[in-house]
Amino acid sequence: MSSVTKKRRFLLPLVVIVLVLEIGVAQSGDITDRTSMLDSDMMRNLFHSMRKWVFNMVGKTGLRTRGHFLQDRIPDDLPFPCNVSLGRSRRTPKSVHKLRPGDVSVIAAMGDSLTAASGASSTNVMDLYMENRGLAWSIGGQWNWRNVTTLPNILKEFNPKLVGYSLGDAYPFHRETQFNMAEIGAVSYDIPFMARSLVKRIRSDPRVNFKRDWKMVTITIGGNDICSFVCAMERPDDLPQKHRLRMIRALRYLRDNMPRTFVNVVSVPSVETVVSLESKPGVCHTLHHGECSCWVGRAYNQTDDSRHRWKTIQEAMVRVEQEVAKLDEFRRLNEFAVVYQPWSTHISVCWHRAVEQSAGASGKEESQLATAVRKFQMPHRKDALHLHLR
Repeated sequence: MSSVTKKRRFLLPLVVIVLVLEIGVAQSGDITDRTSMLDSDMMRNLFHSMRKWVFNMVGKTGLRTRGHFLQDRIPDDLPFPCNVSLGRSRRTPKSVHKLRPGDVSVIAAMGDSLTAASGASSTNVMDLYMENRGLAWSIGGQWNWRNVTTLPNILKEFNPKLVGYSLGDAYPFHRETQFNMAEIGAVSYDIPFMARSLVKRIRSDPRVNFKRDWKMVTITIGGNDICSFVCAMERPDDLPQKHRLRMIRALRYLRDNMPRTFVNVVSVPSVETVVSLESKPGVCHTLHHGECSCWVGRAYNQTDDSRHRWKTIQEAMVRVEQEVAKLDEFRRLNEFAVVYQPWSTHISVCWHRAVEQSAGASGKEESQLATAVRKFQMPHRKDALHLHLR
């Protein structure tokens, strides 16, 4: 047996031990509100060392260019679908309501494994331990829009000097992660802390003119709350209200401490849609028992009624995010805006070119990209302002 195989067989029991330890020492109260001995400095250092070991053992996987679940490269003969000459102001705008895509100089994100792009280019179970942050839809800047159609790679077409996007495979403590504050396993409770850490990181970066540069921050959080924690809470129906308070705290901190900031709030896609997918590989079904134990398996005596309850709670969290984004305290400000982006609530099973071999597939993909970019919401002014890129 090779040394690599031995290391990989050792990894899973180690993770299980950590999870059991967390459960065994947890305090009373709702599970997302409490801390344990795992939050001590000693355990953090141990966890940091373990993650470095895992990173080196798994190896970088994000440079793969072929695979069933990777984006096909958009051909060179298909032009970028927007007129980049109209996307940047001649002078840096003083109001967020006059902001154009090319005016954004700094990009950042907060969230969980979706924003960390955990296992985005995985081909086996072990690859799931790698965070392909350079491929993350909201903060990944690896390659360009033809290879990886992400928000930063689109914005780079308007402003090649954009900074902050993740450069490639990385954990939170690696330089390549840049202004991607996402942590695997993060929950709504963590968002205020991420906001404070993000401001500190951006403020200290010599590439950023903190007062002058326009910054775009995308927040996507809540998947772990609904997947793994809601069923262990003493009062699960309180989760949406707690989420409201945490989001408001984070947004207030960004508003009061980071000038010229545009915030996107994007809801986590429906957990019900993900766990109910048919014809999943067996390994995916097995992993869902641990990663989404409130919905799959027998750990919490899941029933159709309980799953319907969790679905209702997630829908309430989505409404909370929509309502928070519309609060008066975040509107009609010159240097700060919060916009709820609704597209993630309409996600369906992905169409893939391996299934459809039509000659017009590339054109269809380009058309869908153009539509998505043009529908991107900008802050309202007098409830009527949108930016449409043509």
